[in-house]
Amino acid sequence: MRVMRRTGVTLLLFLLATTGCSSKGAPATAPAPAGEEVATVDRILAGLDGVIGDLQRTLVRDRRITADVTDRLKAVYVGPELLNQIDAFRADVDAGLAGYKNHPGNRVTTVRRLITANPICIFAEVARDYSPIADGPAPPPSSLYVVLVTKTEADDPKALNPTPWAMLYDGVQADGSQPEDVCR
Repeated sequence: MRVMRRTGVTLLLFLLATTGCSSKGAPATAPAPAGEEVATVDRILAGLDGVIGDLQRTLVRDRRITADVTDRLKAVYVGPELLNQIDAFRADVDAGLAGYKNHPGNRVTTVRRLITANPICIFAEVARDYSPIADGPAPPPSSLYVVLVTKTEADDPKALNPTPWAMLYDGVQADGSQPEDVCR
């Protein structure tokens, strides 16, 4: 199991997740207060963590990268981050899935700081708890950065991702600094 550390790049809110609106159109409501925005982004991240949890359970069961694993990766990640994640999960398989529980749960990602939020891009500093998937002592929750962008139907043709968002970036800079805010 790995904790994401890498160089890189960076979300919303018109309450898309709570109103059930698709990414095709924003609701005609005023932006939510900051606390409500954070709660909404936390719900989005929980949805994405659920897709990754399903992926990890399939990976542990099958002990290889299957079409289902690849479909779930494509449903959550876009751009160069998709390739980074495929490489990272291949490395996990090559290492015998060391550090994974036999029946992993879902990692838990929560917003520490919402940096930028608009209808097409969200940039946030988050904490991620890997204890639900870690076999043995899990690393302490790590601080990372995520960039969420609205997904298209082409990003998730099998509708595996219950949110209207995909991750463009998920990690940290090699030096631990905040990545560039690509949502501005």
